[in-house]
Amino acid sequence: MDDEEAAFVEAMGQFLGSSGMTPMAGRVWGYLLICDPPEQTAAEIARELHASRGAISSTVRLLEAATFVRRTRKRGDRREYFSAPPGTFHTFAGNAGAIYRRLRLVIEQGLEAIGGKPPAIRERLEEAHEVIVYIERAIPAVLDRFLADRTEANQSRELSRSRR
Repeated sequence: MDDEEAAFVEAMGQFLGSSGMTPMAGRVWGYLLICDPPEQTAAEIARELHASRGAISSTVRLLEAATFVRRTRKRGDRREYFSAPPGTFHTFAGNAGAIYRRLRLVIEQGLEAIGGKPPAIRERLEEAHEVIVYIERAIPAVLDRFLADRTEANQSRELSRSRR
């Protein structure tokens, strides 16, 4: 891994570390997004990230549960291989939708709790509710639009390749 790649991996670690996961989870995911070959063993990941195999093992379990990482085996090889599967970012964005949904429910609980309070007190929570409802509705539409646009772009590329 060169210096620019290492900087990206560290930046991903800082990002996910500040977003509720561990920095190691971000580093592992960042590495799996750019490594070649795309499937790596725990030992290979540990060597590249200068981390213990135990740290990689526990981190991979966390990332696997969040569907950021896929675990596979190769025929005749006892080792497990890890990769960042296609669709990871779609899953990541979809998970954000679930987070907004949970936040909306909590805010609605708060609105019920202060139902009898004057409008000036309710205003901040009502504004938060409006924003969260909007974002919760927008995320699936944006993801659907992205997938449709991506499919169309892929079909156009394939068509232009077939004409060559």
